Amino acid sequence: MKQRLERRDFLGMLSAAGFGGLVASTKDAWGLEAIRNPLATYPDRGWEGVYRDLWKYDSVFTFTCAPNDTHNCILNAYVRNGVVVRIGPSMKYGEATDLLGNKVTHRWDPRVCQKGLALTRRFYGDRRVMGCVIRKGFKEWHDAGFPRGSDGLPPAKYYNRGRDEWLRITHDEGAKIAAAVLKNIAETYSGEEGKRRLREQHYDEVCVEATEGAGVRTMKFRGGMPLLGITRVFGMYRLANSMALLDARVRGVGPDKALGAKGFDNYSWHTDLPPGHPMVSGQQTVEFDLHAVEHCKTLVVWGMNWITTKMPDAHWLTEARLKGVKVVVIACEYSATSSKGDDAIIVRPGTTPALALGLANVILREKLYDAQYVNQWTDLPVLVRMDTLKYLRAQDVFGGGLAALENTVVLGKNEKEPPPLQHSKTIVSEQMRMEWGDYVWWDRATNAPKLLSRDMVGKNSNVQNPLLDDSVVVTLADGKKVRCRPAFDLINEYCAHFDPKTTEEITWAPAGAVELLARHLAKEPGTTLFAVGMGPNQFFNSDNKDRDTMLLAALTGNIGKISGNIGSYAGNYRVAMFNGAPQWINENPFDIELDPNKNARPRQYWKPESAHYYNHEDHPLRVGNKLLTGKSHIPAPTKSMWFANANSILGNVKWHFNTVVNVLPRIEMVAVNEWWWSASCEWADIVFGVDAWFELKHADMTANTMSAHS
Repeated sequence: MKQRLERRDFLGMLSAAGFGGLVASTKDAWGLEAIRNPLATYPDRGWEGVYRDLWKYDSVFTFTCAPNDTHNCILNAYVRNGVVVRIGPSMKYGEATDLLGNKVTHRWDPRVCQKGLALTRRFYGDRRVMGCVIRKGFKEWHDAGFPRGSDGLPPAKYYNRGRDEWLRITHDEGAKIAAAVLKNIAETYSGEEGKRRLREQHYDEVCVEATEGAGVRTMKFRGGMPLLGITRVFGMYRLANSMALLDARVRGVGPDKALGAKGFDNYSWHTDLPPGHPMVSGQQTVEFDLHAVEHCKTLVVWGMNWITTKMPDAHWLTEARLKGVKVVVIACEYSATSSKGDDAIIVRPGTTPALALGLANVILREKLYDAQYVNQWTDLPVLVRMDTLKYLRAQDVFGGGLAALENTVVLGKNEKEPPPLQHSKTIVSEQMRMEWGDYVWWDRATNAPKLLSRDMVGKNSNVQNPLLDDSVVVTLADGKKVRCRPAFDLINEYCAHFDPKTTEEITWAPAGAVELLARHLAKEPGTTLFAVGMGPNQFFNSDNKDRDTMLLAALTGNIGKISGNIGSYAGNYRVAMFNGAPQWINENPFDIELDPNKNARPRQYWKPESAHYYNHEDHPLRVGNKLLTGKSHIPAPTKSMWFANANSILGNVKWHFNTVVNVLPRIEMVAVNEWWWSASCEWADIVFGVDAWFELKHADMTANTMSAHS
């Protein structure tokens, strides 16, 4: 009987034989038997040529990436056929050396972020600003000879911002038109007639008077952040100072009576300024650099999204975690940084001042505070009079004059401050020293009051066993008796309202989490860094946020140490780093020094003004009939704006809708210097295309968190 061969089996046998034959015929071509050890040899390396060709470059140069977050990374641009084809880190930070020969670690390398690596897409993208463009209606207003109504406003038909057609012109044409507009604005709003026009436009009377009769005061100029390029960007303030020349011409006054334009701020406008820091410390901003995080044991990221806003510095956070640093993130959402934390506390927006007081409540109630730090480094032991709620003055108790200060230089009325490089001690005016006075604390060991001067702090403090709780009756030099309480006792009473349960109701932070974190912070004093973000500065209670977090830091000994401090991470982005800036910004426009080997003779004609007022329709702060804005901060009406390398003043301005609908119609010229077409350009009247960061042809100065470089 024959065995039957099924069709399926036959095809299977045929396929197997066919594949075997195929393998036999191609094994030499494929090199299937040639490779015994794939680690020892490789059959075909031709693909590497394609890879190397993609990365090939003709030349390389270094430039500074200077966006408005001011990281200022020094990057390499790789050029091929005259085009930057890719960007990478310079890997040179470890070679940076200061004037004393100190070097930094190569751990700063590679310093670059994802946005920096992708800059070529912007350098050569379709939104790159090339040349100069002007809005059609704006040019027609210029060409028509600046027609205006009786109130001084130009006809609305010329101002279709955001919808108008753009025309290409040369930079020279743009400069002539902009100059003509500025001249016309100065003429329109100078003198009593200029004030009348501003009143008819319904500006507040104090704002009208703030022009001082000079139309140039209605012109606002603004550079971007100073660390973006102190000469090219801050040249806008030099231009504001030079408007004194125009004012002298228009009003017919001499250099002694001429006024400059206004200069918008940067630091506080970006809400980089934590308002409670100068209130507590007298310093604009207390700060530490993010690389210090590895020296602490606990990091509290307070309202700051470190991972997404400080990208080149994100590695310090991750490396600190590898070294055992505990990371606690306090935020109003589960942020990217929250995912990197050991603990995340999600709070109700705007309530972190209450959270800080809740943490202080636990520390005070359980007496967990760092007593030595409180005694020697804070004003908490200082006595406060209950009849006036003012500090008790030493002169009222002991009589006599002010205590002599060894660590502070007091300048007489006509005495000039020495140059910054010669400062070795704190320098104050005689008037400020008088306002300070001296203070008093109560010594429990002797049961008597003791004098406390500004010199008596830290290692020089004489506060050893002070009264912190309760009250005491002090006999004054004139025999009067007054009841006093230490500042510590008053703050303790206030913090008692913020028990963990109440804190949870206000902030949504669980009461248990508040207690655990407070005890943890107090467990090892001086080992916690509070990295507080700039976002919370935008709340109206931001001063309390700073004062309360600094109280928390003081109670736990976490101010002024590399392992324990508080900061608002924008504090080192200040023009004060360039103390020679007035030579450039404020050079007297009537007395220009042409010899490059000689110093300029500065005279400041321009006046600073906060952009917050322009953002709120040039209104000063009034509550009912009460004017709260101080005389030195009264804004002038805004009739022109000219800014460079910044989108925050218009494109992503706070309250953008109101700015476009109600503010811009009263501004007669918006000029922008920019290389990337931003929303600010879209709402401008004239846009001057400028070199991108990789195209700069003149040396400039900038700085970052590590070093200054040019």
